[in-house]
Amino acid sequence: MRRSREIALLGWALVVGLAVTATTVVRDPTQARGQEPSLEQGALIYQQQCAQCHGGDGRGALVRGTDRQAPPLRGLEVAYVDLSLRTGRMPPVGDPFDNRLRQPTVTGKARESLVAWMTQEFGLTGQTPAAMPGNPSAGLQVYQQQCAHCHGATGAGGVAGAGAFTPPLTEYDPVVIAEAIRVGPFAMPRFSQRQITDQEVNDVVGFLQFVEDEPRSPIFGLLELNPVYAAGFVALATLVLLFSLFWIGGTPAWFPDPRRSPKREEVS
Repeated sequence: MRRSREIALLGWALVVGLAVTATTVVRDPTQARGQEPSLEQGALIYQQQCAQCHGGDGRGALVRGTDRQAPPLRGLEVAYVDLSLRTGRMPPVGDPFDNRLRQPTVTGKARESLVAWMTQEFGLTGQTPAAMPGNPSAGLQVYQQQCAHCHGATGAGGVAGAGAFTPPLTEYDPVVIAEAIRVGPFAMPRFSQRQITDQEVNDVVGFLQFVEDEPRSPIFGLLELNPVYAAGFVALATLVLLFSLFWIGGTPAWFPDPRRSPKREEVS
């Protein structure tokens, strides 16, 4: 009888303990708030860093100091806006139309809050795509067919057609790669599900991460020499060689024959 009472008391203690734990987890306001973006923070960031170019209503405005118009934000895709923030394209530092590699200024929860506020206020469509590392071998095949002609054989970047700068892809996280493939930012084409499936996107991510983990060469840490840069390097080397030949051919001998003496002019 006594043993049964002890078992009953132990059972009640476990039930009470689980109930208290469950109540604590559910009612923890700090944890619940930390998981959600702050719309108030997003609104503040937009007014401080975006409204001066895109307008308070997101319909676009004239960029200060230029004669160019900032595009409207209403109706854009979530992935496009998120990509612009993750890559540092927006908010711009210096020239807003310079497409060189940049460092992002709005990151983490601040970026999520800004995107959430813009989605609510400007009706952004879609969502941020997910990306997981896939099969590097399969990704190599997809990358060679769809990406290498602009981004280089190993994603080192360079210059594509019409002078468009292609940044090094290994600098970015998997979400940026997935977003770029789906929305076709800036001068890059958009790829549909029929052209590159979600699994193939993951495979490309896996290939780029494999390349990033490979040891670098001792020559400036390069994995490859982009075709455009390679052509420029060859042209520069050719000019240096030609200049050296002309310079060597036009200079006096370094070790003149001592038996030869320069002719002296006769004094009349």
